[in-house]
Amino acid sequence: MIWAILAAIVVAASAGGVALIKRGPRPAAIDPFTLGEPWRRHVAQAQTVQRGYRELVAGTPDGPLRARMQTIGREVDRAVDECYEVARRGFQLDGALRQLDAPSLRARHERAADDGVRASLQSQLDSASRIRATRDDTDRQLRLATTKMGELISEAAEVQVGSDASVELGTGVDDVVRQLQALRQAVDDVNQIAAPRQLPST
Repeated sequence: MIWAILAAIVVAASAGGVALIKRGPRPAAIDPFTLGEPWRRHVAQAQTVQRGYRELVAGTPDGPLRARMQTIGREVDRAVDECYEVARRGFQLDGALRQLDAPSLRARHERAADDGVRASLQSQLDSASRIRATRDDTDRQLRLATTKMGELISEAAEVQVGSDASVELGTGVDDVVRQLQALRQAVDDVNQIAAPRQLPST
């Protein structure tokens, strides 16, 4: 359940307005190199955690402890998948911001003489600001989540050598889930932005 998948939220811009991008098909395989930075780095770090956890489970003797760690491991696998989904959405937000081109909008706003045109341009600038804030928060939250995942691997190593902390390990995973669910809701809110009408060039 780690890293709840962000809903189809990405806001893209046409030459004069903002349009909503619906979620596309889930990718068949995780490929961080299809993403730009910092999203590629987040996914790569999650995959490193995944490999480390699998190695720990492989080195754990058969028995109830290994079974418990394997159960948590399936959630780690799902976490990596969902991290990739979040990162893809973040990458799309970067594309939306490039298309919006806030500097160009500001220049047009400064030149515009018509109050209606200025108001619409300002609406687009406000949308760009909200998208930027959501994008930056998504980046920050993913960075914190992957850092937390690294800490969980350390806890898993203690469990593997005999520490009775598997419950705490599972709880740590659940904490990350809740944090990312809150992030998902924040990005869902961006999906409610109404698209301003297209404006003529000024």
